[in-house]
Amino acid sequence: MSTVLRLEMTEPGVLDDLAFKPTTRRPPGLGEVEIEAIAVGLNFREVLKALGMYPEGTSSFLGYRDAQGTLTFDGDCAGRVVAVGAGVTDLQVGDPVLAFAPTGFSSFVTLPRFTVVPKPDHLSFAEAVTIPGTFLTAYYALHHRGQIRAGETILIHAATGGCGLAALQLSQRAGAKVLATAGKPEKRAFLRALGVEQVMDSRSLDFGDEVMAYTEGRGVDLVLNSLAGAFLTRSLTLLAPFGRFLELGRMDIYQDTPVGLYPFRNNLTFHALDLQQLAPAPFMALFQEVMQLFVARELQPLPYQIFPKDDIVRAFRHMRKANHIGKVVVAMQAEEP
Repeated sequence: MSTVLRLEMTEPGVLDDLAFKPTTRRPPGLGEVEIEAIAVGLNFREVLKALGMYPEGTSSFLGYRDAQGTLTFDGDCAGRVVAVGAGVTDLQVGDPVLAFAPTGFSSFVTLPRFTVVPKPDHLSFAEAVTIPGTFLTAYYALHHRGQIRAGETILIHAATGGCGLAALQLSQRAGAKVLATAGKPEKRAFLRALGVEQVMDSRSLDFGDEVMAYTEGRGVDLVLNSLAGAFLTRSLTLLAPFGRFLELGRMDIYQDTPVGLYPFRNNLTFHALDLQQLAPAPFMALFQEVMQLFVARELQPLPYQIFPKDDIVRAFRHMRKANHIGKVVVAMQAEEP
């Protein structure tokens, strides 16, 4: 049986302590699929977990530590099916797939069937792994909760990250006008090259005045937010009447940060988004809805930078420095030519 390696660390705080270690390979049970990973997507949340900066908690099907207390890591996964459990009839051994994967940083991962979809033939495994967490989150936020419509205006914070670039594609496809922020000049130039007319600095509160000037005092219809503290509260004041605030961040929620109610006099709505709380049926429907757009080539995978698994510490450090645009992908093994 193939060696199973899982990314883990005993205690957070020092990235050099990250390591792939042998673990037990678990065969799939009822309604489950086992995948041999070829590529894994690294999310910024995992960097925060490794540094001890992300609050631990519970969710519907993701955890932070195993039964022995070892810190484990999640990551979108792309690879091939190596086994299917009872009740799974629509996937076969050898099928190329992608997945929204709890404990996905492993050479083999066993997942609920509803988190797995077939990989479109025209995408590589590295391209495919840029899709699950980013596009599912952005699509759920903009279409299911935000009800984005043509002609509306959306402010996307940290727009060169994975969710930000996915939201940019979806917003432009919906016919919305996009305003965006990013933290570095080269990232702002990248967004302008993608057709974003108003691009601002995500590290300065000046973006608020710039948004109001650009919209002639009206504000925006939607905000997709991943910034914390004063940046969140300032962004809330930028919503036009009937605006929708779509919150991706977790720090202010777990810290129970007070938010003033005065802006809500204008029929605003605030959505705190967490895909992990979706039941299996709506989660699978959402995944299939998004993948249909990739099969039809109406959406494109994100730009990415790839690191071999032996350079996992360097991958985490690279993401920590916020030098990337799009996704950071970890190659668990070489792709077939």
